[in-house]
Amino acid sequence: PRKLVAGEAFWEPGGDVVHYQVANLEQHNRSVFLAVCLCAPSVDMITMLDPDEIVARDHLRHPSARQTKSR
Repeated sequence: PRKLVAGEAFWEPGGDVVHYQVANLEQHNRSVFLAVCLCAPSVDMITMLDPDEIVARDHLRHPSARQTKSR
């Protein structure tokens, strides 16, 4: 998790990027994002995961956002 300020930009590597959640840090202000996605021909820009795939990838999430806690 990371706070972005107005005018700041970020990028994500291509490939297997999964967005599990988005949150607005300020309860009474809205956030607006402009996303530019570059995809190879014949590759879907967005692929939705089924619940089993989400569980299988849980270990890749940030520790504070994991659904299953390590013992």
